Amino acid sequence: MSPVAIQTATFSSSQVSHRISMRMWVHDHVVAINIVSLAVLGLLVVSYIVQVNATTSKGYEIRDLETQVHELSLLNQNLELETRRSQSLTHVAESVKMLGFVKAEMPNYIDSSESSFAFVD
Repeated sequence: MSPVAIQTATFSSSQVSHRISMRMWVHDHVVAINIVSLAVLGLLVVSYIVQVNATTSKGYEIRDLETQVHELSLLNQNLELETRRSQSLTHVAESVKMLGFVKAEMPNYIDSSESSFAFVD
């Protein structure tokens, strides 16, 4: 007996009739199966496009935020430089001259051992 004949002989009549009925069902519903397959494929394509678009838009947002971070860091560096320049000793000395201050020659100190008086209203 050939191997095919042995495999065929081991099937019962219900299994063979089930296979035949399954083939008949598939043959009768080919159009419906094709429509369902096309719908599933279309759904997968649409979901892929949505996912790619979402990823792309997030990439643009990240790029814009990185640009903002770069601009803000440059602004921060400029502000720090301006702060250092404003606090430098030469700048303070120039500002004092511009305001009309003069150098104190001999300071007068108040003696705290003397009693002090205040007017009462």
